[in-house]
Amino acid sequence: MFCSSLFSQSDSVNLIIQTNSDSTGFFIDNKFFGVGNKLETEIVEGQHTLYLVESIKLWNAEVIKDTIFIESTDDLVLEYSFKSRILVNTIPQDVYVYENDSLVGFTPTIIESGFTKLELEKPDYKSISISPVDLSNGEKPKLNYTGEPPKTQFYGSALFTILLGTAIALGATTAYLKLEADDKFEEYEITGNPELIDEVNQYDVSSGATFVVFELNVALIIYFFLSE
Repeated sequence: MFCSSLFSQSDSVNLIIQTNSDSTGFFIDNKFFGVGNKLETEIVEGQHTLYLVESIKLWNAEVIKDTIFIESTDDLVLEYSFKSRILVNTIPQDVYVYENDSLVGFTPTIIESGFTKLELEKPDYKSISISPVDLSNGEKPKLNYTGEPPKTQFYGSALFTILLGTAIALGATTAYLKLEADDKFEEYEITGNPELIDEVNQYDVSSGATFVVFELNVALIIYFFLSE
C-alpha cells in the first residue's frame, strides 16, 4: 500500500484505490504515485483523472482510465480489477491464434482468459486446438510440420565438398606443372639440350589441361550457388 498527499488543503478527501494487481502503477492527474495493489492519498474536491497501469514493466499492460468527481469530504474507496490474461506461446512461434474463427494474434501473445478453446494454425503445420488447461502448466503446444522437408543447401552438401576439394587439388596441380615447365625452360636456356624442350611442352600441355578442368570445376560451383 502507498500513502501520499496530493494536496494539503483543509477540504481534501482521503482517497483509497485498490486493484487486483500487486504491480499496479498509480497516476492521478498525470502525476505518478507509486506501485502496488493499494494507494491511499489525499485529494481535493473537484474533477480528477485516474490512470491505473496493470504493470509498469509490461509493454502491453492493460490501462484503466477513469474520471472521478470529489463532492464531499467523506473518505472515498475505489476498487478496480484488471482482466485476467494468459500467455500463449508455441513451438514453433509465429502461429496464428484464433478464437471463435477470429484472429486474436500470433504467438507469443497474451490474450484475455475466459476462452474455452483456441485454434492454432500455421502454413505447413498441422493445426491443433487447445484449452486453458493445456496452458496452465506453462508448456508450449507443439505443431507438427507437414510440409516438404527443407532442401539441403548446396554449401552443406557432399557435392560442394567434392567440387571444392577437387578445385583446390587442380589449382595446386596446375601451379606445380607450370613451375616445372618454367624450371625446365630455364635449364634449356643454360644447357641448350633439345630434349628439355619436349619436357617443357609436356608440362605446358599438362598444366593447360588441368587448368581447363579447374575452370570447369569453379564454374560448376558458381552455377550451383546461383541456381539455389
